[in-house]
Formats: sequence, C-alpha cells, structure tokens
Amino acid sequence: MNVIKAKWEIDGMVKKVHKEAEQWQQIIQRGRVTIGHIATVNARIFATENLLNNMDKRRELRSTEKRIQQMFYRLEQPIETMRKHLEQLTRIRDSTVRMLSRLSLWIDDELVADHRITAGKLKAPKLLELLRFLRERYDAEWEVKEMVVNGLNHIINSYDLEILVEAWCSCPHAGGHQFTQKLSEFYDSAGRRRSV
Repeated sequence: MNVIKAKWEIDGMVKKVHKEAEQWQQIIQRGRVTIGHIATVNARIFATENLLNNMDKRRELRSTEKRIQQMFYRLEQPIETMRKHLEQLTRIRDSTVRMLSRLSLWIDDELVADHRITAGKLKAPKLLELLRFLRERYDAEWEVKEMVVNGLNHIINSYDLEILVEAWCSCPHAGGHQFTQKLSEFYDSAGRRRSV
C-alpha cells in the first residue's frame, strides 16, 4: 500500500463528505418543492374526478375527462425530476460506501490511523466512524425516498399522497438533531465551516 497516496485520498474524503452532505440536503429540498407541485396537481385531479360523479351531460364528461388527462400529463415531468433526485441521492450513498470501504482497508496501518487530516484535530479513525454513521443514515433515508419515488405513479387518493409527501419531507435518518450534531462535530474537528 502506498501510504502517501492513501493519506492524500483520505484528505480528499473530508472535502467530499462535506460537499456531499450539502448536496444531500439540497436535493432533499429540491425534492420538497417538486413533490409539492405533484401534490397540487394530484389534488386538482382528485377534485376534478369528484366532479365527474355529478355530471349528466356527455359533453361535460368528455371535457372533464380531457382535463384530467392533461393534468396526468403535467405530472410526468415532476415525477421524472423526482427520479433524477433519487439517482443523485444514490450516487451520494454509493460514494459514501466506497469511501468507507477504502478507509476500512487502510485503517489497520499505523501510519494511516495516526494521520492528522487537514489542519484540524481529525484523525482517520474518527473519519471512519463518521463514514459508518453516514452510510447507515443515508441507506435508511434512501430506502424511504425510493419508496416515495416508486409510489408516485400509484397514487389513488389523497391519503396516499399525504403519506408520500410526509415521507419525502421528513428526514428522520439523514436529518434531525443527532445527524446535524454529528456533522457539526465532524466539521469542527476537520476545521471546516458548518453547512448542515
């Protein structure tokens, strides 16, 4: 193992973890906006479908059905955007797993374990601990987000919609106090600014 190269890569991991934690939060926020749009269009669809029950004239029925069909077309773009958000979250999750795997291989080397990362107080074992934490949190949160994205084409009532919106917007695994506190400690020890 080339220790100098390993140390250089570990230093790069700190920057990458910082950048990807910010990106994760930004993607979640953009997803909140997109799913809000999906919720609005779906609410209009449900309201328009309720009108169908009270219509007698064939012409009104065709007109209303056409409006509903147009609203479903309007959902295609935001649903595709949510798929792209999930792909971006997948890349971050997979990147974290790769960094964890690499650092796990090197951590047994004494020179790597004692390496002070950047100008801060951070050492490789502490980074390894953070990567394990992030992998667990990102995995759990990603599974929830995947369920949401897969469910977007199968919404049949406002209750389903409400569940999916809540599941995307609340981030109990990759958000909340413990997550933020852990990242803040990491940023402090790495000598980086807090972003989450």
